[in-house]
Amino acid sequence: MRKFLLAAAIVGSLLFMPSGHAETKTYTGVGEYAIGERDTLETAKQGAKEKALRNALEQAGVLVMSRSRVEDMELVEDVITSRTGAVLQVKEVVYERTDLLVKATVTVDIDPEDLNRRLQNAEPSPKKIPPPPVNEENEKLYLSNKKVAEADSLMSEGNFENVLSILNEAFQLNSANAAVYEKLGMFYKAKKDYDTALLNYNKAVELDPNNSHAYSGRGQCYEILGDKAKARADLSQAKKIVTAQEKIREARKLCDEEKFDAAAPLASESLALNPKNAWAWTTVGNIYNGKKEFDKAIFYYQKAIGMNPNIGEAYSGLGQAYMALNNHDKAIANFTKALSFSP
Repeated sequence: MRKFLLAAAIVGSLLFMPSGHAETKTYTGVGEYAIGERDTLETAKQGAKEKALRNALEQAGVLVMSRSRVEDMELVEDVITSRTGAVLQVKEVVYERTDLLVKATVTVDIDPEDLNRRLQNAEPSPKKIPPPPVNEENEKLYLSNKKVAEADSLMSEGNFENVLSILNEAFQLNSANAAVYEKLGMFYKAKKDYDTALLNYNKAVELDPNNSHAYSGRGQCYEILGDKAKARADLSQAKKIVTAQEKIREARKLCDEEKFDAAAPLASESLALNPKNAWAWTTVGNIYNGKKEFDKAIFYYQKAIGMNPNIGEAYSGLGQAYMALNNHDKAIANFTKALSFSP
């Protein structure tokens, strides 16, 4: 069902070192990966590590190869490798995690001069492919989430001094980012201003009914204020959302392996626990596309888009289903829509 597109591009620069004795130097690189709903922790750690390696290689002034994997019109993998592994030895990798980001710090040994000699004898590099246009809204959301992660890190250390100003910056970047309101709720809950915390948690849930942290925080506020019924309801919903997300991640892994029959019950269980998750509806559409039941796939993709019109994967799935049914006009329209999310 899934179609993988491979694109290779040369990034970075090649700096020729003075002739003389080759010397291996140690470099430290840092990379961050924003955790998406579809990501496992291992996926996020690998993404952060690869970006950290690229950072180290660029510091050394060596040529870096970028290989991107695009799945259903959305970038899902960005693998960076040196032109030759002989000059790169990873000594240490340290991971740090917040709610939204995984940060990797790598320490590597690189011999830039040795790499330059190897590259002189290498085949000519492929023509550089220009990157696609930056999606401004996605970029602002990414930067907003970085600010949210910064505020969350400060609060986890018990430092609340600059949290509000940082969250205000996150709000200015994307005023519809539910994570901003969820962290504001956390801030005011810590300050024992439960009424203001509830206002922010309410807004977070309104913007993102799948935000388990908002439900959990709101439930804790209700519990402190003595509203046991609302507290139980919110804490129960938070647990359901987390369980549903775990099931849908497993279902998506099985879809990647084309094990659609095994993925189906997990997706159904996820929807039963949390029917507001548009990614779960999209995943069921993927399952039916894989089983060549295209009318059912169309139904589930349309349900997903009705909940969240910004899922490029759902439009791509619709395009595949309509193409299989020989409805080429609708296929083209949906593929075009998918491309608007990920050129």
